[in-house]
Parts: sequence; structure tokens; C-alpha cells
Amino acid sequence: MTLGKLYAVLWILWVASFLCIELSAIFTGHSRYTLSDFVWHLEEINRAWTFLRFFICAFCVWLTLHMSLGWFR
Repeated sequence: MTLGKLYAVLWILWVASFLCIELSAIFTGHSRYTLSDFVWHLEEINRAWTFLRFFICAFCVWLTLHMSLGWFR
């Protein structure tokens, strides 16, 4: 197996495992175990504009522009 194929398989496994965790939490009624709820729980600890909030915002902006427009490649 080449390195490119290995990475493709690893990305597919990562996405599949993430979806399994998220969807099982949502469909079983345990939405408090989702990634977004975990992040919002961290934000509840300190409601001020924290580094974590800045990082999440910057990451979401980057991810949106990168995936939708192909910027920041």
C-alpha cells in the first residue's frame, strides 16, 4: 500500500468514526456528547473572549473559506 492510499484510508476511517460518535449521540438522545456541546461546555467555563473562542472562530473561518473557495491551500 502506498503512502497516499494509506492516508486516504485513514481519512475515511477518521470521518466514519467521527460520524458514528456524533450520529449515535444525536439519535440516542444524548446530544450532550457531541463535539459542539463539548466545545460550548468549555465556553461556559469562561464567558469572556478567550483564546479558545478566538481559535474556534479562526478555525471555522479558515475551514469555510478553504473548503468552499479553495483558499489558503
